Amino acid sequence: MNIKIFYGTPEVAPRMANQRIIKNNLLSLRVRQIYQGMGFSLIVLAAVCLAIPGRSQDSGGVMRLMQTKQCQACILTGANLSNTDLTGADLSSSNLTNANFQGSDLRGANLTGANLTGANLQNVNLRGANLTGVNLTGANLSRSQLVGAVLFLINLANADLTEANLSGTDLSRIYIEQANLNGAQLQGTNLTGAELFGVTLNNANLSGAILNSANLSGASARQAFFQGTQMQGTSLRNANLSSSNFRGALLTQADLSGADLLDADMQGVILNEAILINTQLRNVELQGASLEGTILSGADLEGAVLTGATFRNVQLTDTNLRGADLTQIVIENVDFTQGIICDAILPNGKTARCR
Repeated sequence: MNIKIFYGTPEVAPRMANQRIIKNNLLSLRVRQIYQGMGFSLIVLAAVCLAIPGRSQDSGGVMRLMQTKQCQACILTGANLSNTDLTGADLSSSNLTNANFQGSDLRGANLTGANLTGANLQNVNLRGANLTGVNLTGANLSRSQLVGAVLFLINLANADLTEANLSGTDLSRIYIEQANLNGAQLQGTNLTGAELFGVTLNNANLSGAILNSANLSGASARQAFFQGTQMQGTSLRNANLSSSNFRGALLTQADLSGADLLDADMQGVILNEAILINTQLRNVELQGASLEGTILSGADLEGAVLTGATFRNVQLTDTNLRGADLTQIVIENVDFTQGIICDAILPNGKTARCR
């Protein structure tokens, strides 16, 4: 036996159920009518939503930039803007991640606050451009021109600046980690207080640059040019500076502990109160150098040329001076017996006997 149970009276319950069905059908019909009437509006609304900046790439941004050179806060990720004249363009606060600007002219451009992570800026002319606060992490700036550019608060971590021209720019107190500056032009550049962790500066030209209180610990600057560079209080601990040219450089109170200066040219360099503990100085040319209050404990100066250098209050504990040329040096309060002077040419021209 099938038993149907209704809540309420037997007559009222079926009637209520039918009313609900009719009501739901009418509601469905009304909804369909509303959607049909709004069809065009919904399409337009969808298009507007897709065009809202920040949700997707600004497809018209490239065209607008080409026509007006104005595209602030645009989203141009991966855009191809190579070999383009963008002199004086305003791309401030724009997202230019992985964009391609290779060979373009961006002289005087405003890139303040832009994101150029991974961007290709090879051979780009950025002279006089404003790059304040720009993120250039992993960007390719090889052979780019950055003379006169504003590089305040810039992020160049892991960037490729091979043979880039940064001469005379202000990079004071900049933080650069693991960047490639091989062959870069940095003549006269202000790097006061700069933090250059693990950067490579092989064959770079830093002649006349200011690196006072900078940190180049662990940096590689083989065959680099530091003529006349100011490096007072600079940390060059464990840096590879072999075969580099330091003629006339100012290294007062610099820390070169553990650094490799093999075959370096340090003629006329000022090393007063510098720390060279366990420093590699084999075959270094130190003619006419000034070493007052310098710590050379454990340093290797085998075969070094020290003709005419000034030695005052120098610490030579366990210093290797085998075969070094010490002729005509000025000595004051220095105990050479603390070091190893076997076969060294002494100030009087005689050769020291091996102990």
